[in-house]
Amino acid sequence: MKLKPNVFPILYICLIFTLVVGLYFTSRAMNMDMEDTSSNLTYVSSVILGDVVPVVNTETTIGNPYLGEGVNIVKYFYNIDDDVDRQKESIIYYDNTYMPNTGLDYASDNSFEVVAILDGTVIDIKEDELLGKIVEIRHNNELVSSYAGLSEIDVQKGENVTIGMKIGMSGTNKLNESLANYLHLEIYQNGVNIDPNKVIGKKLGDF
Repeated sequence: MKLKPNVFPILYICLIFTLVVGLYFTSRAMNMDMEDTSSNLTYVSSVILGDVVPVVNTETTIGNPYLGEGVNIVKYFYNIDDDVDRQKESIIYYDNTYMPNTGLDYASDNSFEVVAILDGTVIDIKEDELLGKIVEIRHNNELVSSYAGLSEIDVQKGENVTIGMKIGMSGTNKLNESLANYLHLEIYQNGVNIDPNKVIGKKLGDF
């Protein structure tokens, strides 16, 4: 049977029409799927890097805040539960006023390096009228350490530090002007001062 000459053009037109219709509905279906998926997405519109909190292994042992030998504790953290003799060693006398010590005071005959007690991020560098130059380091959501009385500072705000890394050198402050090589260490847990002597040498997960 012989086909008429106009049959082939009609077949081509029908084929093209079928392909166009198929592509249209396929594209529309894909767009609808993408809209449904995007409706379930949450977009971050603010910078979150500033809120990053360091992650420290709970098995990490908290180190001493200094390097070198001959560094000793010269004044202890004031604890109301301590005996009277220890409490006497934990009182600061300045400008005719007695104050409880809120940290540990270290001193040495020679200048010594002050180092980070744990990995963390430097969150503040400042100078206090009484305590002198201060570096504060956040170690996790709960723990912050503060190093005061420094003669020099070797880190910058926002810098990440590792345990044992030098952050400055011992110095002095107005509360202990007789001590030329001095460091005042404070540790905060959830914003509350805790006794550094009960933390140093312990694993982070133990308290």
